[in-house]
Amino acid sequence: MPENPLPIRSHTWSTRELHDYLTNHAHTSFAWGQFDCCLFAADAIQAMTGIDIAAEFRGKYHDQASAFELIKTVTGGSTVADAAAYCANQHGLPEWKYPLMAQRGDLVVFENDGNLIAGVVHLSGRHVVSVSESGLIKAPITAVQRAWHIPAHEDIGIPAERFKHE
Repeated sequence: MPENPLPIRSHTWSTRELHDYLTNHAHTSFAWGQFDCCLFAADAIQAMTGIDIAAEFRGKYHDQASAFELIKTVTGGSTVADAAAYCANQHGLPEWKYPLMAQRGDLVVFENDGNLIAGVVHLSGRHVVSVSESGLIKAPITAVQRAWHIPAHEDIGIPAERFKHE
């Protein structure tokens, strides 16, 4: 049972909130604990829903070592995927059974230069976006390893069998 409210996308998430978030942060520099891959994804979700799924992590790390130590402390895991899964589970976000079914705006973990990083599905639906130490990055949707759905008001008819069940 989720401990926190379920984030629901606003009615204008694709034409306003996510678009504006991506545009406004196109040139923001990477900074651990301020604008890294996990907070990029969480901030995009917050822009669409008004809910901060990463509140437990904010302000509690400042470099790579402290980020992964916090992931271990909070989630018991050791990867960005563990952090994403923890945040998603805390808010009742269903994980896609088949990650390539992820839709625009969904939370994803994908492979980038041999590392798993968090991001969101781009508005095009063909790419995922995030931030790395080299800046804003875009990868093909086929790089997605895990994905969680961020519900919208119009999603009521998505069949439950498309999601993993614990």
